Amino acid sequence: MAVLACTGLVSAVVYAAASSQPALVLGSALLFASCAATAGGTLGFLFGVPRALASPAGADVPDAPPARRASYLANTNLEQVSDWLTKLLIGAGLTQLGSLTTYLRQLSDRLSPSFGGRAESGLIGTALVVEFAVLGFLVGWLLTRLLLASALSQADLRALESFVRAEGLSWEGDHMQAERLRAQAMDVLGLPHAEALRYEDLRRWVPRGQERTAQMQELVDAARSTARLVPLTCEQVKELFREGHEGKRIYALALMQGSTHLADPQIMLDAIGQSRSAFEQYQALVLAGLVLHDLSSEDRARLRTVLDEQLGPSGYIGRSRNRRAVAEQLLDELAHQL
Repeated sequence: MAVLACTGLVSAVVYAAASSQPALVLGSALLFASCAATAGGTLGFLFGVPRALASPAGADVPDAPPARRASYLANTNLEQVSDWLTKLLIGAGLTQLGSLTTYLRQLSDRLSPSFGGRAESGLIGTALVVEFAVLGFLVGWLLTRLLLASALSQADLRALESFVRAEGLSWEGDHMQAERLRAQAMDVLGLPHAEALRYEDLRRWVPRGQERTAQMQELVDAARSTARLVPLTCEQVKELFREGHEGKRIYALALMQGSTHLADPQIMLDAIGQSRSAFEQYQALVLAGLVLHDLSSEDRARLRTVLDEQLGPSGYIGRSRNRRAVAEQLLDELAHQL
């Protein structure tokens, strides 16, 4: 690739030297080449963003080295953005293949004045732009694949080490410093805020329907796994819910489902009685089923009241067959516990 880049630049210099305005032609060649390389490099980056593993490599091996387990934690919103943009660009490109020659001819006509206005100027300019766009794409793709994945893994490893140190400090009784280390690790990983934002991206860009619901459920399932693998505190999860962001509220409920010791009865009741969406209410109902036997008698009575209200004419549960079925099952279990 370096040889091709040098060949293109040397060709531009030679062509500029033979023209009547060498400075103009050379400046134009360098400008258009750099713009094409930048555009190609951006596309290469989007195509090369690595995917985080759905589950940590080596998680089923207790003695697996940290470097293997850390790959699970490479979470980034760029994955979803990259997927959508890549599919969009490929789809748009395939539909425009028939018009490619027309576009190249138009590009040649517009580049011709900047490259001296001779008969071959447009062809030289087009060749230079195409060459550097392809080179930029390859360089952007390779660097992203080689460097970004490594950087994410290193960040995961640092976060994992912070979690390990935090556990050690907790055993020693230094709970304040342990919480500080856990918070730092969470910031490095972008959890759980990054995952909550991915939920918002789904709601914003994916049309309503079974496909979107399935993708939302995948995020909930991933959050449950995160709760089992990452040592979170009740306060961290409650604070996430209290921020009011719908994606964060649902992610907090999913974390509570994954590790029920994080569950907060008041948050659960708020999510059932004052939900921001049907999906949030459903996740709160699922959480209620998981923690039902651990609730105090007072909380069970409050849950029964909220369910009765939501199943009534002015409630929100009655609009969905699935949520109604879950709510009625909860009421049956509550009746047997009384």
